[in-house]
Amino acid sequence: MASSEIIPGIHVVRGKFAGEFGFIASYLVVDSGEVLVLDPGTAGDPGDRLEKAIRNLGLDPKNDVVGILCTHGHPDHAAGAGRLKRATGAPILIHQDDAELLQTPAKFLNERLMMDKAERFSMKFDKGPLRVNYRGVEADELITHGQNVPVGETNLKVIHTGGHSAGHCAFYDATSKSLFSGDEVNNFPNDSRKFYVDNTGSIVSKLAALDVLSKLGADYLFPSHDTPHLFADVRLQFEAARDGVVHLQDTLLTLLSARGEADVEQLVFDMKQARSVPIPESYDALVTTTTYVTLMGLKEAGLIRELGNGIWTKVG
Repeated sequence: MASSEIIPGIHVVRGKFAGEFGFIASYLVVDSGEVLVLDPGTAGDPGDRLEKAIRNLGLDPKNDVVGILCTHGHPDHAAGAGRLKRATGAPILIHQDDAELLQTPAKFLNERLMMDKAERFSMKFDKGPLRVNYRGVEADELITHGQNVPVGETNLKVIHTGGHSAGHCAFYDATSKSLFSGDEVNNFPNDSRKFYVDNTGSIVSKLAALDVLSKLGADYLFPSHDTPHLFADVRLQFEAARDGVVHLQDTLLTLLSARGEADVEQLVFDMKQARSVPIPESYDALVTTTTYVTLMGLKEAGLIRELGNGIWTKVG
């Protein structure tokens, strides 16, 4: 079966198991003979299954797809946008702050993650879901916070979150109480406290987004990794995600207190040695980048300061 219906009008198309990242998920919102694709996946998986899934629903990919809506521009969720547009003619919609990743995919490796030349070179041969092996494509519409994206009689409200990446958005259908959360709430299904952000992301924005999204009263939470969460489990996902961010902040403050002064690499080393927080295991760049962005958030809060040359210390 190419897709599974979760609730009436909402179908999930799951890709192959991607190790730590679980199953990459694309969603089809179907209403009145129209279909909206949310997060078309990687260039190969599950992007290559979407046309078949749409046909299996009795719809025509060339005539009935009204849009390709991206929560953000990372390769595991947006790389399939160009392929699907060529197959369907449907417009691609994404926030302006992540549109550059569609236009110039190499920016994900060159600018969005903290990597040296050797790491960037090795990523070119990577077979995981973050590989960049697709051509750039222009977005057709730049979505904004508060606008509605229609499909049939259904309207998805755009909520710009900006935590996981600068252009990350979530989408909410108030009628069915369905929240499409992308990677903002949880992006590692085996541990909801584990997360990463790219260089344009913000821990301050992530915490604010979790607060806003948790108050929507969603009954259904549809992340872009693995399986949906229903009813009481939705609240637990928010609690775990918030705990993960706060725990990482507290850990970095503790490590800085112990060392007195430290750079990002030293702090990452300490975290790995102490096994004090759940961190991504697939790519070191995810941990390094997330640590740096978290330090910037602590600096914004006045809890730490930068001494220069990448050295940080706790205030007080």
